[in-house]
Amino acid sequence: MLSLNIPKNIFINVTDTYLMVEGPLGCKWKKKTACLKIVINYSLQKLYLFHENAISIHFYLILVNKLILGVLKGFYIKMNIIGVGYKVVLINNILNLKIGLSHQIQYKIPNNIKVVILPKRLITLIIKGTDLAHVNQVAAEIRALKPIEPYKGKGIKYSKEVWKKKEGKKTHV
Repeated sequence: MLSLNIPKNIFINVTDTYLMVEGPLGCKWKKKTACLKIVINYSLQKLYLFHENAISIHFYLILVNKLILGVLKGFYIKMNIIGVGYKVVLINNILNLKIGLSHQIQYKIPNNIKVVILPKRLITLIIKGTDLAHVNQVAAEIRALKPIEPYKGKGIKYSKEVWKKKEGKKTHV
């Protein structure tokens, strides 16, 4: 048995097949296995999980915690776009990227994801959502459009990503 604290503005509904979590940012649900038993005590603001397998109970505890965090605070990823002349414009959930290719790239953002562009010296994208997997997937797809080039350092990278610039070709004079 493991327990999890429930924040005050979170409502959890459990049926035989689904677990639904409702909060300020929306409603999320997950399918649950039949051998998992969930008991909620609203007076203590606790959720109790019962399962015969210790590894599975930790897995489900993490899943429920991610659902609660998603509808309570949400998840976000910051990305930097580095390059001279690179431009990003958001129009009607379509991200138009001019990132050094011969054509402009249009990336359609899913409905459950929000993108904010911070135009400073370094263009910063903030990708927000209630589902961590979707936020990570969208960030990975945007990064795959133009990964960091190792010699000049131009491209799209996560803000906390550390990359090492390679040394160019040496001439023998």
